[in-house]
Amino acid sequence: MNLKKIRSLAAYLIAATMMAGSFSGQTAWGQDNSDGRYRPEGRTFAANAARFFDDRLFEARTYETGNDIDEFASVTIFYPLTLSFDRPNGAVVMSPGYRGTPDVYDWWGPMLASVGIITAIIETNTTEDNLEQRKSALIAGVELLIQENNNEASPLTNKIDTTQIAIMGHSLGGGASLQAAQELGDAIKAVVPLTPYCCELGQSFDGDLSGVSTPTLIIATADDTIAPPETHARMLYDSINSSTSKVYMEFAEGGHMIPANQGSEQEIQGKYVYAFLKSHFTGDTKYSDFIGGEGESAFSTYESN
Repeated sequence: MNLKKIRSLAAYLIAATMMAGSFSGQTAWGQDNSDGRYRPEGRTFAANAARFFDDRLFEARTYETGNDIDEFASVTIFYPLTLSFDRPNGAVVMSPGYRGTPDVYDWWGPMLASVGIITAIIETNTTEDNLEQRKSALIAGVELLIQENNNEASPLTNKIDTTQIAIMGHSLGGGASLQAAQELGDAIKAVVPLTPYCCELGQSFDGDLSGVSTPTLIIATADDTIAPPETHARMLYDSINSSTSKVYMEFAEGGHMIPANQGSEQEIQGKYVYAFLKSHFTGDTKYSDFIGGEGESAFSTYESN
């Protein structure tokens, strides 16, 4: 066999091997491409969740955009590296808490993007933006994702399933996510408040979330002294109509910053948020059955309807 044929055969075998990897079953393990750009534990949690649900694991990438939008300063977007023939992915927009910045929560980006959920973390115009401003930022974030999907210069062109978008937020951003859900209605598939603060700072909750029809997962902790569940998370959960699909997940331990990088029980949080989003994005019963289970020993309370 001459040298030209040997080289041709080698090229064919390499291409065939790569193609086989692309089609090798439901679980395809990608390589971590973080290069120090984000916290690696999110990737580890994603790998464990992918194994648990027998799901595909993606390589995660990140970029910033949205600098020209009035409602926020910018958005850091974590996204899965997909093949040209892959179906578009669902997405979630996240608001930080009061005085929080995107890098306080950057384990969430690789966690969710590595299992196929595009994750956009907002940088607010100021870290002291109020609940109303964070609500407007979340709504604008949903609009931005739709624009990114239609933007030929974006790495997300035609990569977002715009019928599968959710929102979430921490603390004041969590309270804002419920207010935004009331306005967005069926434009979003789910809302996830993380240790939510009920209302504008210094104000009391008026008890009206009857307009929230979006499936809701509220994560709380019994140790929260900044937004105690009985006057914040639990009160918010109880004020949502029973006709709305909702889950209340309260950890026995962990403070108000449990969803942040320095928080605890991150892997459990990530797995439940992933399952909740996928349940309402896809309707697959393997996720809804998990969400409808009895919960973890780390929970002091776990309820779903």
